[in-house]
Amino acid sequence: MPDDVAARLSVEVVQGRTQYADREVLLEVTNGSDRTMTLIAGALHAEGFGPSHLAKDRPRALRPGATRDVRLGLGQAQCAGAPAGPDEPAPDAAPSATVTLTLGEGDDQGPATDVVVDEVTDTAGNLARNHAVDCARVAVESGVRLTVEAGLPVETRDGEPTALVVVRVEPVPGGPEVTIDRITETTLMADPDAGTIPGWSGRELDGQRSGEILLPVVPARCDAHAVGEDKRGTFLPVEASVEGTAQHVFYLPMPDAARAALYDFIGDSCGWSASQ
Repeated sequence: MPDDVAARLSVEVVQGRTQYADREVLLEVTNGSDRTMTLIAGALHAEGFGPSHLAKDRPRALRPGATRDVRLGLGQAQCAGAPAGPDEPAPDAAPSATVTLTLGEGDDQGPATDVVVDEVTDTAGNLARNHAVDCARVAVESGVRLTVEAGLPVETRDGEPTALVVVRVEPVPGGPEVTIDRITETTLMADPDAGTIPGWSGRELDGQRSGEILLPVVPARCDAHAVGEDKRGTFLPVEASVEGTAQHVFYLPMPDAARAALYDFIGDSCGWSASQ
């Protein structure tokens, strides 16, 4: 790979809502040279994270002036310890990347070459956000194990069908004290008893002392495309404190069975089957 061609490559880290759940990012590679290349693979080197891994992808032609992306799984977050909180150091060094390319495309490709791009941009602060979320989860999980039950019982409250999302809270022997302060509503799930600040808090979370939090849930919206295009609506946003130190929000996933049951509950509550 000629030096003048390699020097005209630029890389940016981006993350859309379709990548959040799987902790994936895209390396967007822009070809500022006048040579056509083929983008084969890439790797991200970022402070606060272990080695990235290449998600399933395919080679793509990278013509002059064009931008193509490589999908990567973020490496494991490297956290200072628990509790994290406001003193958890956020990565501030510019990340770098290694991209694997060939000159030419199709049958005219040359040999594969690794090119190091020393300064990768991250305009939206994706890496710092992921690091904060990951380290909050690590801090909380050092004190309690949180899981969402697969079952989703439904009962009638005040004449309205209400699902009960069950969160199990299991203390870790010898771990720090953890308090669940708030669980925020999502794009799909709303608290029927919420006051001026949406979400479950206060007495609604008293069950954590006995190991079982029951979250009454009603649909946050009834437009079918919200479920059809859902990416994050079944991840519970958890705000917790570790040894009295408030943590960054992190996201507790629902198992597949509970997710499917929630989708069915929303459809039934919103009368989709009756309108079809």
